[in-house]
Amino acid sequence: MRKTERNYNILDTDFYVRVLIVGGGPAGSLSAIALKNYDVTVVEGHQSPGFPVQCAGLISERCYKELKKFSDCKVNDIRGAVFFSPNNNVELEGKVRAVVVERKILDRDLLAKASEHTNVMIKTKFLGVERDKAVLRSMGKRVELDYDYIVGADGVHSTVSKVFNFERPKVYSALQITCKFDCISEDLVEIYFGFSDFFCYAIPFDEFAKIGVISSENPTPILKKLLRWLGERVKGNILELNAGAIPIGLVSFVKNNVMLIGDSAGMVKPYTGGGLYYILKAVEKLEHFPNLKKIQKEYVKDLGIEYKVGMKIAKLYKILEPEDYDYLIGIAKERSDFAKELDMDKPSTLLKLIPLILKIVKKRRILMKLSSLL
Repeated sequence: MRKTERNYNILDTDFYVRVLIVGGGPAGSLSAIALKNYDVTVVEGHQSPGFPVQCAGLISERCYKELKKFSDCKVNDIRGAVFFSPNNNVELEGKVRAVVVERKILDRDLLAKASEHTNVMIKTKFLGVERDKAVLRSMGKRVELDYDYIVGADGVHSTVSKVFNFERPKVYSALQITCKFDCISEDLVEIYFGFSDFFCYAIPFDEFAKIGVISSENPTPILKKLLRWLGERVKGNILELNAGAIPIGLVSFVKNNVMLIGDSAGMVKPYTGGGLYYILKAVEKLEHFPNLKKIQKEYVKDLGIEYKVGMKIAKLYKILEPEDYDYLIGIAKERSDFAKELDMDKPSTLLKLIPLILKIVKKRRILMKLSSLL
């Protein structure tokens, strides 16, 4: 265990509150940084943070502005997106631009920053609790640790969530490759609808792209279908293959002296699968620590409407057919100005456009689907 370097005043009572953070990814590291005035221990099950990679790395500029304080991990700037259906496409630019980051670098830098004020234990797994002590397996040895609070930042398959019987979010599968790619533009993400019950994507950087699939079903045949559809735009061999799981739907994340944060709590945009912005918003609420109930109350107050609208969009993916996407993207070509009102971090910005969209859509079948959810 690493010893922190800090001069403590005898009246500094925060130091005597022991916080165990399970998980050394962005959620765990950012939590540790925010709680640096407490006696914090971070345990990370892998030998280094950021592996295996389970994130495409596309975030908003506002999100990157906050993360840049800790890590200069940007690999590309993105000004907009090209949205594809099987037989149509449209280029749109939203209200907020995006950045592609390298998650391996980001995760490493965040944990390094956290370690300046925190005890960090690598290759250490949280097993459970016995006699009010946390039971860990560190470097093959059993370790017992005293704690006052536990923060479960241990991902979608959270052990903390299982041990303390938290509700679990619905889980989607993700599969992503990295390869050379003939992109439409180096500063445009490509989003493909009509291939899965969520969406597929290509995120460019240099002469490469991260091409991926998100689905509630097996993503492998969907990715193969997408690659066939992209044809000769995919160049050479696959250079990296990553598989992961994406939680969809925020759950109640506080019980007594235990809280979840990040993927373990479903703190992910339900309509994109991205989680870093929502993690940052959750970390802001740690100013109320150790009042865990207030943390949850303030987080839901801040982002509840975003989850509500985001879940409706995610449900819409499931009921729209490929020909529906063809039609809607055709409409988007005629009214591309609508996209200027949309914020990639805030799906609630869609609300004021709904009346306009419903007026424009003429196909009754699609109108009924949109009306039923939105």
